[in-house]
Amino acid sequence: MRRIYNPPPGWPVPPTDWNPDPDWQPNPDWSVPAGWRLWVDVPDTALIGTDAVAVAVPDEEAAPPRTRHPWRVVGWLATAVVAFFFGVGIGVGGGGDNGQGGSPNAEAEASAAASAAASASAAAAVVAEERAELESEQAALAEAQTALKADQKEVRARASAVKKQEDKVDSRESDVADREAAVEAAEAAGIAGGGAAGGGSGGSGGSGGSADTADDTSGTTYYENCDAARAAGAAPVHRGDPGYASHLDRDGDGVGCE
Repeated sequence: MRRIYNPPPGWPVPPTDWNPDPDWQPNPDWSVPAGWRLWVDVPDTALIGTDAVAVAVPDEEAAPPRTRHPWRVVGWLATAVVAFFFGVGIGVGGGGDNGQGGSPNAEAEASAAASAAASASAAAAVVAEERAELESEQAALAEAQTALKADQKEVRARASAVKKQEDKVDSRESDVADREAAVEAAEAAGIAGGGAAGGGSGGSGGSGGSADTADDTSGTTYYENCDAARAAGAAPVHRGDPGYASHLDRDGDGVGCE
């Protein structure tokens, strides 16, 4: 059996003649995958991969690799960042103290700052323009909404006026219908009364005949009502005219269908 060094993927590959010290440990910054074995025992006749190296190491188990501490890496990075900016500040301050216009780094930083300021100013101008356009659109929208409300109010007023006019027309139509019914009823009553009066005069002798002659001198002409007289072109019908009858002259003034 022989023991080989089995580095994880991405680790530097040691040379083939590398022999580590008994207390050798990998760099703590190198990440060891969970469950990975750095030292593997294989038969002497076994073939090993290109990354594995057979080395002479003590028989005892190698000490487990030290665990990386992420917070240490973060601390180193933070220290490096602080040192960098501190150095930049010193460089800028030193450049300001000498009379030669500053170092090239300071000039580059000043140029970058000026470019960033110009970009920010341009972006602010664009935002201001968009804000103005937005406010203009909002004002136009508010004006359109106000006009719409006014139009809706006018439409409601017109609808109310139309409804009132319709109600008025319906009321007048109903009144006219009632009047027409009353006229028809009165005409029917007058016709019935005229017939009764004629029958009574016939039974009373000569005097009745003279009354009938006085009221109806139409001979064979007869109008059932004023509509018939008007249709015949005879209205108004005067006493003594053909077709005159008492049922056409309601007020008895001698003129029917006035």
